[in-house]
Amino acid sequence: GGLGSFEPKKPLIEGIESWEDKGVSYMIKDPEVYRDKKVLIAGGGDSALDWSIFLAEVASEVTLVHRRSEFRGALDSVEKVQALKNSGKINLITPAEVIGLAGDTHLNKVYIQKTGEETPIELTVDAFIPLFGLSPKLGPIGAWGLEIEKNAIVVDNTLDYMTNIPGVYAIGDVNTYPGKLKLILCGFHEATLMCQSAYGRIFPNKRYVMKYTTVGGVTGFDGTKKEAPKAVVKKIE
Repeated sequence: GGLGSFEPKKPLIEGIESWEDKGVSYMIKDPEVYRDKKVLIAGGGDSALDWSIFLAEVASEVTLVHRRSEFRGALDSVEKVQALKNSGKINLITPAEVIGLAGDTHLNKVYIQKTGEETPIELTVDAFIPLFGLSPKLGPIGAWGLEIEKNAIVVDNTLDYMTNIPGVYAIGDVNTYPGKLKLILCGFHEATLMCQSAYGRIFPNKRYVMKYTTVGGVTGFDGTKKEAPKAVVKKIE
């Protein structure tokens, strides 16, 4: 499962789901959809900055809203947005947040609350694109009855990385335990102990013999046995 499937982070705006595919989108698949349209983008990262820059040459009007005046994106992108704002190609509203949406069958108005002001700004738009990043979700795995903690599966790292369900293991980014590090190296270690435990469950009456390639060698891709040379360093008589 890894970290899970990634879903867009949605702003906490009442009724936003009812406007999805009716003017509200969480990603841009085809920029031409916004040709000669009034577009509002919300966010302060690279995605929000980059799409604001790109759509400035496509849409009839681009407005960028961010809850802070500082942006987390690349310096070059921030400077380009500043230049587009200065030339009137991008409207920048900061620090502010979108607090409401309105329209008939399609979104046509948004309400923006600017920090320190009492009256919200009413803005006419054709599209609202909140770009707040992605968050991982476990999806169907989360309904299997496994113990979940912060979107990860709890395992016993003192033994074999088994979950709370006997015979079900979780290794890699999908699991969690005290001191967990999401590294490939740690995943290999977890896989080794998990496989040894699983082998014992699959073949309970079969003796497990640990083998080492440095001692027994390994069969190469050409079918021949590859072994380290056993040179004698000093003879004992």
